[in-house]
Amino acid sequence: MVYYNLSSTNLINTTNYFHTVMQKIKGNESPTTAAIKLIGGKWKLCILWQLSQKKMRFGELQRAVGDITQQMLSKQLKEMAKDNLIKRKVYEVIPPKVEYSLTAFGKLGIPVLTELCNWASKK
Repeated sequence: MVYYNLSSTNLINTTNYFHTVMQKIKGNESPTTAAIKLIGGKWKLCILWQLSQKKMRFGELQRAVGDITQQMLSKQLKEMAKDNLIKRKVYEVIPPKVEYSLTAFGKLGIPVLTELCNWASKK
């Protein structure tokens, strides 16, 4: 099982972000629905899992995830960055280098993802 040690600053920022997300939930929308909106779809869980292992560049992430097109990976990464699950770091070098990693908020979901994988493997 993977656990992350978050500094108090990161934990406060993550908690503030979590409360902001929860406030955006519509009056009758459940927290489960909100979570599905964050990580739903075919690829987001795979991407989160790969990034929980290490920082990755686009091509490396595409190979690790498997049968995903560049267009779909790009779309999923943009959505995940918008939802503060991942961060995108651009290095000012030639050729351009971009690294993806989990944010503190994204790291909070890894224990849940680990348990989900454990549950699925017991079928």
